[in-house]
Amino acid sequence: MFGIVRSIVSAVVGIIEFLLTLRFVFKFFAASAHATFVSWLYDTTAPLVSPFVGILPNLKLGAFVIDFATLAALIVYTLVGYFILQLFSHVSPSR
Repeated sequence: MFGIVRSIVSAVVGIIEFLLTLRFVFKFFAASAHATFVSWLYDTTAPLVSPFVGILPNLKLGAFVIDFATLAALIVYTLVGYFILQLFSHVSPSR
């Protein structure tokens, strides 16, 4: 039972990490938000990033942008996923 839950948590966290990493890279290179895929990605990940918006301002390096809200979300969701997986590894019965 716990193995299935761990697999689901791991898959969900992996998908979130992947999407947030894509968002970070596209924001870094200032990809056009008018492109269909980029617009979908920004819309899909906006609820994940919104709790972290405004903590630190974005850093602009010429044409490049470092989106600290996305970076913070990526770190926090990775840590939350890790702690959830650790919790299930301590709760699950030993074989």
